[in-house]
Amino acid sequence: MGGLIYRNFYTNISSFRLSVIVSAICCASFVFYSFTIRSDAENQSYLLYIIAFLLYYFCFMLSGLTSTMVFQTDENKTASAFAISLPHGGKGHIQSKYWYLLIILLTTLFITFISDTISFLILGGKFSALLVLLLLFSGRLLMFAIEIPFMVRFGAMKGIKIKGIIVSVILLLVITYLMFGDISWLLYSDDPAKALINWLKNGDIIFALSLLPPFSIFAYWLSCKISVKLFREGAENYEQ
Repeated sequence: MGGLIYRNFYTNISSFRLSVIVSAICCASFVFYSFTIRSDAENQSYLLYIIAFLLYYFCFMLSGLTSTMVFQTDENKTASAFAISLPHGGKGHIQSKYWYLLIILLTTLFITFISDTISFLILGGKFSALLVLLLLFSGRLLMFAIEIPFMVRFGAMKGIKIKGIIVSVILLLVITYLMFGDISWLLYSDDPAKALINWLKNGDIIFALSLLPPFSIFAYWLSCKISVKLFREGAENYEQ
């Protein structure tokens, strides 16, 4: 298995390096911003949340783009036949890609966590984006769990289209809630960003969000099991 994981790194080393470099730049930018406002951190806490979310979201979003490249590189009958002939077979081939993507996400989480820790010290313990990091990590892991089986079964490009449909449905649900749900707490607030953050700090919301990490891990494990079963069916549709 170690050799297969190494092969994924070797094949996709450029995207891995780009992900690490961009994440480091984003994190360094947030640390620098924290340093510039350290004397006024308490009054700037809501702005810090917004900036932290945007920068850290970009880090995890870029890490997520590697999934397409990982599967697209082996999307042909020759590579599939070779994978099946290996000692670990198709199961090891798919599992190695899941491990590779998990390592990418954990690397991004580690870099952003170091950034958050440094900012926490600079700001005198007045701000931490740890909850944001856990949510972004869990959300990206859950997205992987949803999209990868489609990529394995139908190919990377079709998998992207299906993922687009899923994201569109989620956005439609959010828009529907914003149109017809009770959002008076947001509409009549002088500071919508502050109201949103206060809503997220609500006890019931925090409890619900705390369930996301274990749920996303379980979904990722289940997704791997499904992808292993779908691999042979998907390989039959690959081009020569």
